[in-house]
Amino acid sequence: MKKGPGGRPVRVPLGQRNILTAPKRAGYVRRFVNDNGDRIKQFEDAGYKIVREDIEVGDPAAGKETQLGSVVNPSVGADQKAVLMEIKEEWYRADQKAKQDRILTGENDMKRQLRSGQGGLRPTTATGLGPEDII
Repeated sequence: MKKGPGGRPVRVPLGQRNILTAPKRAGYVRRFVNDNGDRIKQFEDAGYKIVREDIEVGDPAAGKETQLGSVVNPSVGADQKAVLMEIKEEWYRADQKAKQDRILTGENDMKRQLRSGQGGLRPTTATGLGPEDII
C-alpha cells in the first residue's frame, strides 16, 4: 500500500490507479506485452526489443513489479505477467500506417460493394441513405 506523510498507508480508490506506466524513451514507443504463449516472440519478430534497464514502472498500489534478470516484468493480475517492450518510433509509425491502409482498403471495398449492390450488402432504410449517398 502507498505510504503517506509519517509513513501511514494511503488508500487508493479503485479506478484511480495508473497501473501500467513506464518512462518514455525518445525515438521509441513502449508497451507492455502479456507473457503468454509465444506473444513475446511475435513482438520480437516484429522488431520490438525487451526493455532491460533499471526503471520503476506502474503504480505501487497495483502490485510490485518483479525482475527477470534485468527485464521489467510486472504482474497484471490473474497470475499473469507482462514484459515491457519497445520499438523504434519510425517502425511503429510504419506499422500503424500499414494497419490503417488495410482498414481503409476494406472499408472502401465495402462501400464499393454497397454502391454496386454486390456482396449481399443493402443500404439501411433507417437512415434513408442509399448507395449513392455513400462516399
